[in-house]
Amino acid sequence: MNRQKIVLLPLLLALALTTALSGCSGSNSNANKHGNASGKGEAAAATGADSGKDPVTLEVWGRWEEMTSQINETISEFQQQYPYITVKYATVPAAQYVAQVQAAISGNTLPDLFGYNPAIPTTQLSNLGVIQPINDVLTEEEKAEYYEGTWSQGYTVVNEDTYAFPLFNPMRPSMVMYYNKAALKEAGLTEADIPKTWEGLYEFSKKVKENTGGKIYGLVVGIKPQSFLSGVIMQMATAVKPEVSPADSFNYKTGKYEFNSPGIVQGLELFKKLQDEKLLHPNSLLMSYREGTSMMEAGQAVLTMDGSFLGSQLSKDKLDNYGAAPLPTLDGKPQYAAFQGESRVSLYVAKSTKHAEEAKLFLRFLKEHLYPKLVRDGIEYSPIPAVNEATKVENPIAEQALKIQSETFKLIPRPFERNQETLKVVVETSGKMPKQTLSDVIEGYLTGQIQDVNQVLTQLTEESNKVFESAIEKVRSEGGNVSPSDYAFEDWHPFTPYHP
Repeated sequence: MNRQKIVLLPLLLALALTTALSGCSGSNSNANKHGNASGKGEAAAATGADSGKDPVTLEVWGRWEEMTSQINETISEFQQQYPYITVKYATVPAAQYVAQVQAAISGNTLPDLFGYNPAIPTTQLSNLGVIQPINDVLTEEEKAEYYEGTWSQGYTVVNEDTYAFPLFNPMRPSMVMYYNKAALKEAGLTEADIPKTWEGLYEFSKKVKENTGGKIYGLVVGIKPQSFLSGVIMQMATAVKPEVSPADSFNYKTGKYEFNSPGIVQGLELFKKLQDEKLLHPNSLLMSYREGTSMMEAGQAVLTMDGSFLGSQLSKDKLDNYGAAPLPTLDGKPQYAAFQGESRVSLYVAKSTKHAEEAKLFLRFLKEHLYPKLVRDGIEYSPIPAVNEATKVENPIAEQALKIQSETFKLIPRPFERNQETLKVVVETSGKMPKQTLSDVIEGYLTGQIQDVNQVLTQLTEESNKVFESAIEKVRSEGGNVSPSDYAFEDWHPFTPYHP
């Protein structure tokens, strides 16, 4: 997902929205080719009279293909328990999701429930009056079961009201390194040789290529779209300068953007070196992250770097052939992925729904029935630690990846928790940040269009801070009580969860 910035878009300016990367797809015999629940649901509505209640149909839109099987299994159980309710669940392709939701808002045709997307955040939807509070879905005691930071202003909560119902562990996804054991063995190496440092990755890649006569590469990373590699580099860069968040390249010590952080520059130089010396699979610049993963699975490369969710998507009959490990860092020092309370996989109840009570009933059912399935199949940890501890992950590679993810994520400072007025600054910067992103710089550098990457990243840093500072001044000029000091956290110690 593009993690460089969160785009807030008013209803009247609803053109050219960006979308976040979705995970990979699952399958289920009760789902059609679009991942839509079907089958038993149609019969369920017909039994409404038998239950003594009028038939109800809930329309639900999601964008997370990886949980298609689990959500459809849960819907089938829900409809058996509540035969008067039919749930029609549709997985909307990531590339279409924002536009489809925006069109539905404009036409007042939103489904009963729909999923979160960072391009249209909770505060924006609340201001537009298109979602309704779900305070009565969970008690305060039940909310306390969730991961710390889940109920955060601007994400799941606006002012005193809860709007978003989390489906996944909010601390996701982190980047993980996967390897093919058969390819590793063919290269004359063992799992003890899996690199932990950048120099180790370089030497490892040389050995693999030399030992196989160029048949197998040490590393393949599909980097189309480029935001995938930017996420890898920013996460690895935290081992060099941890004050710079891997979520947005913002330094929460100084309160300024820092795209020219030493870790980011050196991380880019690492990939450039691998490419220039033909140690990175030559098709990496042309492939998507999923195509790169497929080449690792096929044994054309030993290593790949992908999201923690990949473990659940690898060939089930070949799991013994794969392994998972943390990304290598400059000197083998710890790295982290940033968590600010956002719940990237959650559902809203539309204000326009005529079936609010049934929608909330469905959400309660998901808590008890969907969460364990997600963990069982290694799709993702649930947002409740106790469920994760009590449920066995049946996929060993997914279990490894999720364990690495849990150890990698850290709660970092949240300006909107310190001062809710900072949310106005986010709105003010919407659409005004530099058009050239870190992803663009990465592509330009690796393709040879950019020679001095440090200079370009310094320019990106200066331009981003200029927009940021102007937004603060604009909010202040309109009576907002916000200042640059709201973004600087001198008491923050990276790698330690931040508690003000």
